[in-house]
Amino acid sequence: MGLIPQHFIQDLLNRIDIIDLIDSRVPLKKAGANYKACCPFHGEKTPSFNVSQTKQFYHCFGCGINGNAISFLMEYDRLEFPDAVEELASSIGLEVPREEGNDNRPKIDNSLYDLMSKIASFYQQQLRSANGKAAVNYLKNRGLSGEIAKHFGLGFVPEAWDSLEKLFGSFAKNPKLKQQLIDCGMLIQKDGDSSRVYDRFRDRIMFPIKDKRGRVIAFGGRVMGDGEPKYLNSPETPIFHKSNELYGLHQARQANRNLARILIVEGYMDVVALAQFEITNAVATLGTATTATHIQQLFRTSRELVLCFDGDKAGRNAALKALEHGLPQLREGREIKLMFLPDGEDPDSMVRKVGKDKFEQLVERSHSTFDFLLKYLSSQVDLDSVAGRGQLVHLAKPYIEKITDPVYRELFTQSIAVASGLAIDKIESLLSNSTNNITGKQTATKPTYQANHNSGIPQDANKPNKASNKSVQLAITLLLQQPTLGLSINGYDWLLSLNSSGPKILHEILEIIHKNPNLSSGALLEYWREKPLYARMSQLAIAEREEKIRGNEAQELQDCIQTLLKEARNHRLSTLQNKSMEQGLSSSEKAEYQQLLLLSKQ
Repeated sequence: MGLIPQHFIQDLLNRIDIIDLIDSRVPLKKAGANYKACCPFHGEKTPSFNVSQTKQFYHCFGCGINGNAISFLMEYDRLEFPDAVEELASSIGLEVPREEGNDNRPKIDNSLYDLMSKIASFYQQQLRSANGKAAVNYLKNRGLSGEIAKHFGLGFVPEAWDSLEKLFGSFAKNPKLKQQLIDCGMLIQKDGDSSRVYDRFRDRIMFPIKDKRGRVIAFGGRVMGDGEPKYLNSPETPIFHKSNELYGLHQARQANRNLARILIVEGYMDVVALAQFEITNAVATLGTATTATHIQQLFRTSRELVLCFDGDKAGRNAALKALEHGLPQLREGREIKLMFLPDGEDPDSMVRKVGKDKFEQLVERSHSTFDFLLKYLSSQVDLDSVAGRGQLVHLAKPYIEKITDPVYRELFTQSIAVASGLAIDKIESLLSNSTNNITGKQTATKPTYQANHNSGIPQDANKPNKASNKSVQLAITLLLQQPTLGLSINGYDWLLSLNSSGPKILHEILEIIHKNPNLSSGALLEYWREKPLYARMSQLAIAEREEKIRGNEAQELQDCIQTLLKEARNHRLSTLQNKSMEQGLSSSEKAEYQQLLLLSKQ
């Protein structure tokens, strides 16, 4: 949840009507008690996207996607969780509060976004003015049209040291404004004299860098001649963290509702040049290597990432570094490919040389992650020798350990086994010497937890009976679908005495419901967003119930609670019996034992 208070999130979800939110983006039609539409997240002709006003929850029976109002904004508008909350809050005039004392980061001054937007407009105006004639000619010589320049908001900054002061007025009269421009990286203070400042960017083509919401957060500037540095980026600021941002991602999302593939390149000019050739799915890192955060963000938008590198040794080393961040994030439905360009070429020069169709063919022929790794690692050793084959296994080991998906992990391990001539179980044995599982955590001495295949709720190895398992699943399902049912259940702390974790989750749900009596299904699910159980809870929230349960949900919940209460009593009875044999019971325990014994016979 970050620093946004949970109570605010619940209040926000209670105030938002998911029907209004989704209908503003995807036209909905009434269908019985719910609303329907063709799913915006996968292609279909027959509507299978259902939205429940009662539950404040959506679910597609075609692709399985589901969630609440926050989830919808995250998926449809491609926003991170905090941005989705901000967007929802602003739509109803609320300001998102932040919890005090849990974060050392400086509070963001939202007026910085307004300043950056004004500066971007100023640079664009300068490009269109007489001052920008040389810059316009430069862009034309690079094959860029005025339309593309406008689409990306390209601009020009004059050679003067005080362009921003001319734009905003005397800094001496407005020291707060001067400090804000320093904070957002647009002004530099002269050494030893805090009263004197000058523009960071001068005589450059300007590329505004936008965040996922389309707000200008930084700039990149390119010289038109032989000056150095060729590219100059904004420094880290309260609103710009270059290891988290990607140039062109906002534009790519706007141009493509469903981005099947994203091409990651090195420079702004590569992104803009590719867009000139109607290749609108490219983004660029901002002077940094591809980070784990970059890959995580991009996989939220697309299933296939193609990383473009130079074909030299440095390019291959960069590819290996990127894979260190990418391998842990691979799983079913996700793919990372690698594209290597000829020496001396970049995407900008390459697309102008070969054209759109040929360039896209090169992208199609990109190397898969595991094919590249196997080929590269094999090239580093002599596979005709025993020593070389052994070395291959050792070289592959750190990459295998980073693969968290069990299927990908086993398939790549098999490939290494075939290439090295070593049995796959021997390789797995070598891996297990350094780690007991894919997360590196020691688990052998800890209590064993297994997935209950009936309920999907984890339970201890000391399993309760089948009736208990079924009751836990049904009770959780009923409460997720109709939270107000839980208000009829009181005095439920005894659930914590049961060994399995299912009843403890049920207890947690009841606690939440009693503290928030008007909770919807969508709001209740929000409590598990950052937890491993979120996906399973979402499934239970839309699970079909047996015909006999419909209309009898309250009684069914009571029956589930009684089944679990009986198990809790039996568990306590067993505990007292054992204690009686080992050390004897107190008078109060004897009375409790007799009462439980009577109840067990009823």
